[in-house]
Amino acid sequence: MERKEIYALARLGANSYRLRKLCLSHEEIQKIRQHEGTGYDGLRSMFEGIRLTEDALDGRMDFILPDSCGGLWVRTMDMGREFVQRNRHSWESMEGTREDMMAELRLGLQEQGYHFRPNACFRDVDVLEALQAIMEHNTSFCQTDFGYDRKMLLEAARDRDAPRDFLWMSRDGGTWCFPERSVHIHHTSQWNTWFFYGGCCSDHVKAFWVRLHGMEGSRVMGDIVETDYQKHLGFLCTRSHEPTGVEVAFKEPKDIRRFDYREYEQNRQSILARYGPVERTRYLVEDEGQLSRDMEEAHGMFWDAVEPMDIEGYVARLDHDRLHDYGYTAGDMVLTGPMDAERAIRQGLGCYILNEDGSRELARSQEDYQEALFHRKLFGMAAGEKEILRYLKQDAVPLFNKEEMWEIYSLALQAGMEDGAGESGLLDSIIHKAECFLPGAEEWEEDIQGEKALPGDVAR
Repeated sequence: MERKEIYALARLGANSYRLRKLCLSHEEIQKIRQHEGTGYDGLRSMFEGIRLTEDALDGRMDFILPDSCGGLWVRTMDMGREFVQRNRHSWESMEGTREDMMAELRLGLQEQGYHFRPNACFRDVDVLEALQAIMEHNTSFCQTDFGYDRKMLLEAARDRDAPRDFLWMSRDGGTWCFPERSVHIHHTSQWNTWFFYGGCCSDHVKAFWVRLHGMEGSRVMGDIVETDYQKHLGFLCTRSHEPTGVEVAFKEPKDIRRFDYREYEQNRQSILARYGPVERTRYLVEDEGQLSRDMEEAHGMFWDAVEPMDIEGYVARLDHDRLHDYGYTAGDMVLTGPMDAERAIRQGLGCYILNEDGSRELARSQEDYQEALFHRKLFGMAAGEKEILRYLKQDAVPLFNKEEMWEIYSLALQAGMEDGAGESGLLDSIIHKAECFLPGAEEWEEDIQGEKALPGDVAR
C-alpha cells in the first residue's frame, strides 16, 4: 500500500508547538483532504490560527496540506485516542518554539515540492542605502559591522578590476559581506563563515546576492536579490572547489605574487613579514571555467521566482514577520532594536517591552531594559515616538538651540496651565517632544506646576 508523509501541528503554549510527521496511506490522506478546512496564505498566519491543545492524548489533529496555488490548508479531524496511542511510537515528533517549528515545517514542505512566497529583489537601487535599511531592521547588535561592508562595496564599485558579485548576510548579531567567488572555495575564511550559520534559526539570518553596476555620482548602484540561505548552503555542498594556489597583491611596494595554497597557509606569517602588508588576496582553483559555470547556475537559482519590491515594503514585511514569529500580533507597535530601545529610554521616549503572549509593558528604566534584554525580549514603540527617535539619531544641526527650546518649552507649559490639564493634545505633544530634547525638563516641570503662577506670567 502506497504511503505518503503528512504533517500535523499542535500548539502547546504561547510559543510552544509540537510538529508530527506521519506516514499515512493514500486513501487516508485523500479522506483528510476532503474534510472541511481553513485556508492560510503562509506559514506565519497558519501558526497563529492553530488552536491550543489541552490534552496531549487528544485525538483531534490539525493536518497541514499545501495547495497548488501556494496556500496552506489546516484540516482538523478527530482521529480518536486509539489512533494516537497506536502511532505514538511510529511517527516523528518534535517540540519547540514557533520559529524552530516553522523552520522544520518549511524544510519538510519544500522537500515535498511546495513553493513558499517568492524572495524579494531590488533592481538598480542604491545598494548601500538598501542594505543599511535591511540591517537596521534585522540586525539587533554590532550594527557597526556594516561599516566594513560599506567600505568594501564602495571600493569595489569604484575599481573596474574589482569583483562585481557579492554575498551579503544580515543576522541578529552583525553582518558579513564577501566576494561571491571566495564563498565557493573550500577552507577559505569566507566559505567557513558563510556555512557557520546553517541551522541557526534564532539568529534571523537574511542572505542576499548583490551585483554592482558601478557609481552614479556618489551612489553605489546595483541589483540585490534575497536568497534562500539554507537552499544555497545545500547547493554549495556540491559546488565548492578546492584551492590550489593563492594570488596576493601587496601594498608597498606594489607587487602581485602567486603561492602554492599549502605553502601560503603554512608560511603565511613569514610571507607577510617578507613582502609587507596585503592589499588583496585571491584564491585560485584548478578549473576556473567550472567555477564560473557553478556561480552562473547559482545566479539562476537566486533569480528563480523572485518578486520585485521596494525597500520600504520589504523592511515593513521584515518587522511584521519578526513580531508575528515572536508572538506579538497586536499591530500597534513598531519593532525597535535593542540599541534604539536603550537610547529611547534614555531620552524619555515611550518604549515598550513586548511579550510572547501578546502583552506589553512600558520600559521605565535601564534596569527594566537590561532585564528584558537578558530574557531576549523584543522592544516596540508607537509610530510617533519612533519618528522622534529617528530625528534624535540624525546628525543634522537642530533647528532650535537649547535656549530657544527652553523658551518654547516654557511657553507651552504656561499655555497648558492656562487652558487646563489635558485639554490640548497639541500642547501635550509639544511639551513631550521638548522634554525629549531637554534633559531634566520633567523635574523642572514638576517644580513649575507646584508654584502659583499669576495669569499671563511666563515661567522661566
